[in-house]
Amino acid sequence: MHAIDLLACAGLAMATSSAMLCRRLRAPLGADEGYLWYGVQQLRQGQWPHRDFKSYEPGRYLWCGLLSLIAGPGLRGLRIATHLFFALALTLALLAWRAHGAGWIELAFAAIALTALSQPQHKQFEHATVLAAWAAFACLWWWPSATTFACAAFAVGLALSIGFNLFLYAAAALVLMLGIGVGVGVFVPDPGALVALAGGGAIGLLPFLVACTSRGFTRQFYQRRVATVLARGQSNLGLPLPWPWRRPGSLHALDRPRQWAMQGVFLALWLLPPTALLLAMLAPARGTVLVPAAALGLFLVHHAASRADPAHITQSSAPACLLALQLCTGLPWLEAGVAFFALWLAWPLQRPRLDARMAPHAAGDLAIDTSPETLRLLQVAAQLAEGGGPSPLFLAPAYPVLYAWLGLRSPVYDTFALYPATIATQQAMIDGLTRAGVVAAIVSDAPVDGRDALRFSRTHPLVWSRLHEDFTIVHRAGLGVDVQVFVRHGVEPATEMAGSMATGLPATAAPRIDAMPAAAP
Repeated sequence: MHAIDLLACAGLAMATSSAMLCRRLRAPLGADEGYLWYGVQQLRQGQWPHRDFKSYEPGRYLWCGLLSLIAGPGLRGLRIATHLFFALALTLALLAWRAHGAGWIELAFAAIALTALSQPQHKQFEHATVLAAWAAFACLWWWPSATTFACAAFAVGLALSIGFNLFLYAAAALVLMLGIGVGVGVFVPDPGALVALAGGGAIGLLPFLVACTSRGFTRQFYQRRVATVLARGQSNLGLPLPWPWRRPGSLHALDRPRQWAMQGVFLALWLLPPTALLLAMLAPARGTVLVPAAALGLFLVHHAASRADPAHITQSSAPACLLALQLCTGLPWLEAGVAFFALWLAWPLQRPRLDARMAPHAAGDLAIDTSPETLRLLQVAAQLAEGGGPSPLFLAPAYPVLYAWLGLRSPVYDTFALYPATIATQQAMIDGLTRAGVVAAIVSDAPVDGRDALRFSRTHPLVWSRLHEDFTIVHRAGLGVDVQVFVRHGVEPATEMAGSMATGLPATAAPRIDAMPAAAP
């Protein structure tokens, strides 16, 4: 490995990631990306993920917060930070592959394919964590040593700071890979290897363990990531699995040819990893190179199945993409086919045009594609928040993007309140509204994913009842039939609201933030 290899791999990764950033930079702001942006804002104000606000794991906020000191605290800086994180992980993956003998053409096609599939853009952390884990696992598989054992365990431990589910997938994949390696003679049981694994894992876990010293963090993390998930029996809001023989309802954002292709990819996520592992057992000379990607893919498919929409399928596709490229080694036309298939499949998702009426509108320091409905909702929220202090608005169930866009703090912990809440959770939300002196609220009572059981009035009936007791419904026109605007009794609503909102949009326009939640963080 020479310095030129490092520079060339970094150049490939930066070139493809930068090209994708240019394509995505002005894409619509969705609910999930708003969830990340809001969290970064709160971190910069001294709040802490999990402890003070509902969040992902703290690593991604710390990364974006650090980069915001250079790239700026706005949406532009956030998007640059997420793409840079992916580019660094892609560099590691390309370096590992290059060290194993891959040619530059093969690496170029790999960079194109993996970058094209790395969407949505605020989920670059998921893609990057998987690629970094693969790079560490591949180095361990190809060159077993105390150093590579430690690096593989470090990658697993560090994944916990990015996402608990990613940590579980990577840990299970490493255990499986070690078991296979011992079985086929790649690894020889050695106390030194166990020490290296323990040491590397401990160092990787260190950032998360430091976060656990913050009072309240561990309790909230356990409640959200373990107890609540076990109680409801699912890690996400499930959708029908898009098997090729089923109607692909969860893939409605794609045109028909891409729906068929995405169904094929979903099936490949289930078939490729076990097939590759079987090949490794039957033909070790050809198949053992596939084991690191196959081990990751075998567990990562759970993420695709947990909510089988295009975003989660592509987030789970890196191992299958790596397997396909490795199977095509030495066949440049097939490698090119994999790369351009990935580019074609994911291209419409990079900057989705959800509405032909979209137009640029400022979101902090960046003008982004914005639908008339989103702009209407944003204007109403801004008017209601005027002169009301740092937490004047309650926005539910999943409008963290509005808090971030307007620079407001949520009066309650849960900014993504999609699941049925306990009485204690609802009472905590009511207490937060009272404590913050909330003067107005915007609440969508739409059925999430078309499920009436997930209307806010049913998942949070005590909060819904309190809103009707303490607030008056003052405005609904143009926000959708399921969106209620509340103003506290005795507070005068903004006098210009009704007039300024009368832009001729139908009252039945779908309530959304380009779009409503695609996942449940």
